Amino acid sequence: MKVKVKRFKDGNFVWSEYEVDGEGRTVLEILQRIKEEIDPTLSYRAMCRAGICGTCAVKVNGEHKLACNTRVYDDITIEPVDIATPIKDLVVDHEFIYEKLKKGKVWFDPLPTNIPLKPDELKNTEKSWDCILCGICNYVCPAIQEDKNFGLPSTFTKAYGVVFDKRNANKEKLKDLVPLNIQSCTHCKNCTFSCPKDCTPEFLITILENNMVRYGLISRKEQDFGFLGF
Repeated sequence: MKVKVKRFKDGNFVWSEYEVDGEGRTVLEILQRIKEEIDPTLSYRAMCRAGICGTCAVKVNGEHKLACNTRVYDDITIEPVDIATPIKDLVVDHEFIYEKLKKGKVWFDPLPTNIPLKPDELKNTEKSWDCILCGICNYVCPAIQEDKNFGLPSTFTKAYGVVFDKRNANKEKLKDLVPLNIQSCTHCKNCTFSCPKDCTPEFLITILENNMVRYGLISRKEQDFGFLGF
C-alpha cells in the first residue's frame, strides 16, 4: 500500500511517499515500519502504544486519530495535527494544552481525610477522568481559532471532574475557569464526535457553562454563527 506522509522539515512542509506492506496494521505500526526499514529520519511521537498516553495523534486521510488504535486497509495519507505548532515531521508542540490547564488551575486540592465514592457518584465524573489529553478535541475546535483566550475542550473536560468530585477541598473551582472564556464554545460537537475515548467534551462543557451562568460568573454568549450578518 502507498503511504504519503506530510513532514515538517527546515521550516516547510514536504511530502514523502513510501510503499509499505501495511494492510490491516495500525498507523503507528506502519510509521514504525517506515522508520525501521525504509527511512530512519522520519520523526513521530509514540509512548504507550495502547490508546492511553495520547501522544501519537495525527491526521489520517484528513481525520484526527490516535495512530496506535487506527487500523488501515488501503492507501493512506498521514499529516501532523492542525492548530498545534509543528516541530519536526509529525511531531508538534503540546505545551499550549498544558498552559491552559495551568491558567484554569485544573488540579485537585485533596481533603485531609479520604472520602469514599459510591459507584453512582463516580459515574458522574468518569467521562472527565477518562480523558487522556491527546488533544484531538482541540485540533478540531473552531472556537480556538476565533478566540485565543478560549480554554480548550481538553481543559474543560478535565476541569469537569475537578469541579464536581466531592473529594476536592476547593468548592469554588468554577471561579478559576472564568478567564478561559468557556462561553466562546460554539457547541458544534466536533470535539465529541472526534474524541477517541468517548469523553463527550461538548456535553461536559455545556454543564460547566450552565453552572457558571447560574452562579453569575459569566454571561452566556449569544451565537448567530454569522448567518444573520450582512
